[in-house]
Amino acid sequence: MGTSSVHFTDATQRNVVELPVASGAGIIARIAEQENRADKLSQSLDIQRQRDLMGVNQRSPTSSDTAVGREIRELRRAQGRTQKELARMVGVTGAQLHRYETGTTRIAASRLIAIANALDIRPDVLIAAGSTREGVPPPAPTFQAGSGDDIVELIQAFGSISDPKHRSALVAVARMMAAQYSRDPQSRPTE
Repeated sequence: MGTSSVHFTDATQRNVVELPVASGAGIIARIAEQENRADKLSQSLDIQRQRDLMGVNQRSPTSSDTAVGREIRELRRAQGRTQKELARMVGVTGAQLHRYETGTTRIAASRLIAIANALDIRPDVLIAAGSTREGVPPPAPTFQAGSGDDIVELIQAFGSISDPKHRSALVAVARMMAAQYSRDPQSRPTE
């Protein structure tokens, strides 16, 4: 008995596959395999259509991406660095860092770690910036006993700063210091 072949053409009618088969059973097996592949592709497309209808796109930035980017920008500015300087430190262009900071491009985990290292903070500081649910404020910070006078003095000093840029810079410095101290308790200043 000779070997025959079967021709399969994809949906675009461009790709033709010629498969040798030894018997009718081989033809049936190959057809079943092709149908299985087509079913999987169809299911994948159905899932993507459902995501599109619901407005879910795994590649589009979210409000969390925007919050993380804002935190990166505040910390970078507090350290007196330009976008180009930080971008060079993490191996991206200034334009790419700008897209991260504005939340128009999502940041891969490896890049987030590189940015955190360049800013000398833990990556979880950046992640925490984007982890609060919309409409739910982040938990209130906890204070150590006996620090009430310092807190009152800090609030009064902060309240006397009228320039919003200076206030933002002070908040960013405070966050950066808190992140540093939580990572390395030995670096706390002594009185």
